Amino acid sequence: MTKNPPPKPCAAAAHRVLRAAAEVFSSQGYDAASISAIAERASVSKANIFHHFKSKAALYQQVLKEACQSFTDAIDAASRLDEDTTQRLGAYARQRLCAYIEDPMSSRLVLRALTSDGADNDIQPVREDFAHSFHRLVELIRAGQVAGQLRADLNPALLALLINAGNVFYAQTRPLLRHFTDIDFADDPQRYNALMMDILQRGILPA
Repeated sequence: MTKNPPPKPCAAAAHRVLRAAAEVFSSQGYDAASISAIAERASVSKANIFHHFKSKAALYQQVLKEACQSFTDAIDAASRLDEDTTQRLGAYARQRLCAYIEDPMSSRLVLRALTSDGADNDIQPVREDFAHSFHRLVELIRAGQVAGQLRADLNPALLALLINAGNVFYAQTRPLLRHFTDIDFADDPQRYNALMMDILQRGILPA
């Protein structure tokens, strides 16, 4: 069996820099983060960082681009499924929830960027990437409406927003939710996801 060759030293260093930068940016924000702190965490020199990335802003943009990739991956995977729209939406929601829980650092980075005024750094490309992924989710919902698989009168953008917002809130508040006696799914993300999608797809009124 052929083994993949180990990453080249240059590529390995760049990967360490990106990971360290993600940790520092997510915990401190763009303005407070320093190249010195990133270099120390990545165990490289500041010169090594600038060998791979021309500026702090360029490094930040690359970190955000990689953090946003999971949104694209989720909608790609859902679109490839040979299932009806409800199954595709469920798959998208599950994959996004797993990403929020397994990689909270990337989630914090993206949320910071999307809610920032962007005055000190160019984050417009990241917002455009996120908007494109969101638009694709809306189009998936619209296709389900055209196919008669979803209500024709529902607002597809609102449904897309509720799926993402519900997952973000759940992932970020799980430590708190564990103390709520009425909540029995704080440590069961898959059950939460199934319950959320059931309400979104079937509504709250009796059949």
